[in-house]
Amino acid sequence: MSRSEQKLPPFTVLIEWENAIDVEDEWTARAMKAFESELARCRDRLSEPPRVMYLYNQDTVSESVIHDVIEQVAPKLRDIADLELVPTPGLSYYQLKNFGAQRTTTEFLVLLDSDAGPQPGWLPGLLKPFDDPEVMAVGGFTVLGYDDLLSKTMALSWIFNIASERRETVKRKKIHANNTAMRTAFFKANPFPDLPAFKKQCGFWLRDIDRRGVSWVRTAEAVTVHAPHPGIRFLIWRAWTAGLDRDFQAYYTGTQSRLGRLAYAFRMWGKKCWRATRRIVTKHSQVDLPVWQIPFALLIAYAFYTVWLVAELWSVLTRKFTPLTYFDQATQQ
Repeated sequence: MSRSEQKLPPFTVLIEWENAIDVEDEWTARAMKAFESELARCRDRLSEPPRVMYLYNQDTVSESVIHDVIEQVAPKLRDIADLELVPTPGLSYYQLKNFGAQRTTTEFLVLLDSDAGPQPGWLPGLLKPFDDPEVMAVGGFTVLGYDDLLSKTMALSWIFNIASERRETVKRKKIHANNTAMRTAFFKANPFPDLPAFKKQCGFWLRDIDRRGVSWVRTAEAVTVHAPHPGIRFLIWRAWTAGLDRDFQAYYTGTQSRLGRLAYAFRMWGKKCWRATRRIVTKHSQVDLPVWQIPFALLIAYAFYTVWLVAELWSVLTRKFTPLTYFDQATQQ
């Protein structure tokens, strides 16, 4: 049997429904349809129907809403997979993923966001590295979707690489919780930390396992298209939370002095603005950004990272952090 025909091992897919509340419905529908299509493409290679859990905060969304979206967008999911809608008591993004992992019984689990659409080859690409029994985690390649000036700007300026940067992305020491797979037993024993930050848990989690010498890989063979930021107001909020998170990270991984954190904030602002400038000017055509829109894209990127900087400076000047056991053990040894 050729590698392309080999059976895939039993696995569970955990999909949070938090992002689906924030982004435009069109992108959630695209993601769900893409997921259904990828499972259908791999159907002959499934050793058993995959278990798919949609995990949601019952305080913010009803099960009927998710059920209706599935029926309208991806009705074949119920035929291909063992589908469950799992309510949780007020859990947020990373907590939802940890909660689902504890309910997983298959050897492997896959973490996918509700607004991230798998592309052809995603599933075998994500599971293939586990042929090496030493590999505990695999990170895929996420790109940001785009359809207008704002989203094209962020596709070039945000933390994700663009589709042409396959070589660059596998070299980065990152695993994004929106597109990754784990050995279930390992993740149950090493869940995402419960930290007072918005989106830094997976970064600290990776630092911890990397420091301990755990084997993990990143692959460009498992691609998902993530929904863009839904509008200016959301983008401002996202920049603000990113700035707060960055100061949180600086304190626990870099310097605990306010002066050092201030220097770090300005250094990162310059670095981010330079990266955005370079990519917008040299790679604009790769996201269909017209030349005449480049100045406007630069203004958007600079504004985004300036809001980020202001939030980070505010955090430096007003917030005090206290030692946390997790960081003492995982990031400062």
